Amino acid sequence: MGTLKQANPSPLTIQNIGLWPQNQDHQKDGSRQDPPLLAYTTGYFQQLQGRTSYFGSSHWMAILQGTKPSLISEEEEPTNEAENDELDLLLGCSEKTSREDILNAIPSKSFVDTLITVCFINTDNEAMIVHPQTFRNEYDRFWEDPTSASTMWIGLLFALMCLAVQYQQFSPDEERRLQIAESEPGALVRLYRQKTIQCLILGKYFQGPRYTVETLLLYLFIETLREEDTKNLYGPWVVWGVLVRIAFRAGYHRDGSHFPAMSCFEAERRRRVWAILVGWDMYLSIQSGLPRMINHSLCDTADPRNLFEEDLDENLVDLPPPRSGSAKTVSQFHVAKNQLLSIFGAINDLTMSVNLSPYAEVLRLDNILTSAYEMILPVWQPPSRPHDLSAPSQLPATTSVRYTFLSFIYHRAQIVLHRNYMSVDRNHGQYAYSRKVCIEAALVILRHQWTLYLETRVGGRLCRHGWKFLSLLVQDFLFATAILCAGLGEEISLANTVSTNGAPISITGCERSNDTGMRDRMFHALSSSYIVWLQSNDSESSREVKIVVSALRHLLGRAQEIGLGLAIANAPEPSNFPWNADTRMDGSGNNPLEQRRPGYGLEVDKPRSVDVYFGLGHFPI
Repeated sequence: MGTLKQANPSPLTIQNIGLWPQNQDHQKDGSRQDPPLLAYTTGYFQQLQGRTSYFGSSHWMAILQGTKPSLISEEEEPTNEAENDELDLLLGCSEKTSREDILNAIPSKSFVDTLITVCFINTDNEAMIVHPQTFRNEYDRFWEDPTSASTMWIGLLFALMCLAVQYQQFSPDEERRLQIAESEPGALVRLYRQKTIQCLILGKYFQGPRYTVETLLLYLFIETLREEDTKNLYGPWVVWGVLVRIAFRAGYHRDGSHFPAMSCFEAERRRRVWAILVGWDMYLSIQSGLPRMINHSLCDTADPRNLFEEDLDENLVDLPPPRSGSAKTVSQFHVAKNQLLSIFGAINDLTMSVNLSPYAEVLRLDNILTSAYEMILPVWQPPSRPHDLSAPSQLPATTSVRYTFLSFIYHRAQIVLHRNYMSVDRNHGQYAYSRKVCIEAALVILRHQWTLYLETRVGGRLCRHGWKFLSLLVQDFLFATAILCAGLGEEISLANTVSTNGAPISITGCERSNDTGMRDRMFHALSSSYIVWLQSNDSESSREVKIVVSALRHLLGRAQEIGLGLAIANAPEPSNFPWNADTRMDGSGNNPLEQRRPGYGLEVDKPRSVDVYFGLGHFPI
C-alpha cells in the first residue's frame, strides 16, 4: 500500500494497484471456510407484464427482496405512454424528417444563445465533451451560414439546447428560468430531444462521423434526466452499449499520441471524452448491478491533463504543462472520480462473481478504497465548518458538491464491498467490522437525502419538483434505504427471538448500549427517509417508489411495536461527513427543528443546510 501514499502518486488504475483478487484458488483451501452468505447475493429475478428483468446483487431491489420478499409485489404497473419512445434512436421510429425541417426547428439566435450559456454554466460535463471555445467558434460559423454545418453537429446543438432546458427548470437564476418557462419547457424538451434523434439517424450515427460520440453522450444525459423518480436506467443502459461500440470504432480507447496525424489538441479533447465514457460505464454498471461494457485491457488512453478549458486551443502545437495539484480543474475532478470508480468497478466485479472470494480479499480492497479516497480528499474537501452557521458560505458551490459526490461514490462502494458480510451470524465476531461499515455509510447517504429533500421544497435552492429529476442520486438513496431496512429488520427479528414469558421484550434491553444507539440511528434515518419517499409517492410515482414506501411503512411499524423510536440517537457523526449536510442537535440535546409525520408521531432530525445544492447540473457524473 506504500505506493498509495507517495508524494506524487501515479494515477490509481486497475493495473497499478492490483485490484484483481490475489487468491483465485481460495475455494480449494480448506484451512478456513467463510460463512454462508444471504440468498440475495445471487441477485433478483423478476417476470412482470411479460417482461423479464434481472437485478444484480448490488441493486437495491435485490437487497430489499432478500430482506422480505413479500414487500416486492408482482402486481402489474400501469404502462406509461412516454416510455414507448425511449428507444426511438435504436429502432429508427422517430418521425421522418429532412435536414431543412430540422434547420427550421432552430429558434432565434438570441434564444439559442441563452440556452447555450445556461448549459455551460450549469454543469461541467459539457465542458469535458465539447471544448467551449472551439464550440463557440463553430457556433458563430453556423449562424453565418447554417447550411455549412454537418447534420451531426446540428444534433449536438439540439442536445445542448435540450439539456439546457432540463437544467434551467431547476436553476436559481430566476430571470433565465422565467425566460425559458414562457416557452413551455416540457414541450421544448420533447422537441429538442426529437430533433437530436432525427439528426443522429439522418447523420448515420452507426457509421461514426465526427461529433457522433459526443452527440450520443449528450443524448444519453437527456435520456437519464428524463427518467422520472426511480425508474431504472435500462433504456439508457441499452443505448450505452451502442455508444461504447461506436466509440471503440472511432478509436477513443487508444491514446492520440500513437497517431502522428492527430493534433495535440484533438488528442487531449478525445482524452476528456474518454474520461467521461469510462466514468459512465462504471456508473451505469454500478446502478444497474450489471457488468461493465468497456474491456480496459484493450485501452491505453491517458488521463486528461490538469488544465483549465482556456489553457487549450485548437491551434496549439504542444500542450502546456499541467497545472499544480491544487488547481481544481474540471478534468482533475473527473480523473479523481474515475480513480474511485475504477476501484468501485473492481469491487462490483468481485461481489457479482459466481465464486465467493475470501474475507481477506474484501479487507484488501477496503484498504485500497479508503487509501485512494484519503489521497483524493485533501484537494476537494471543503474548509472547516464556520463557527457561525447562520453566516453565508463563501465556498463555491461546485467545490462542495464535487466533494459530496466523491463522498457518495466512496460510501456506496463501502456498502457494496461489505454487504455480503453484513448479516452473517453474530457468532462470527470477525465480521462485525463489515456490518458497522455498511450501516455507517448508509446513514451518511441518507443524511444527504434529507438535506436535498429540504433544498428541493418550496423556498429551497432547488424547487420541489427538482427532486424528481435528481435521478443520478435517487438510486443511491434507494440503495442506502434498502441496506438500513435489512439492518433494522435483522435487529427486529433478533429482538423477537429474545422473549420473557413468551412475549417479546423491548429491543433497548437486549444488547449493549452502543448497539441500542445504532438501532435508534437506523430507525430515525429511515423515518426521515420515509418522509422523503412519502412526498414522492403520488399518482405519477414509479412502482419503485411505491415499493419503498410500503416497505418502510411495514418496517417502521414493526420497530415501534418493540419500543424503537423512543429515544433520539446522540451518536457522533462520521468525521468525514461534509459539513454542508450537517444534522446536529442544539446544545440542549433537543432537535431545534422538528417535523412530524402523520401516523407515527416521530420526531425527525432536520439538518441545517449551510450551502450548496445550486442546481441539477452541478451533480457531475
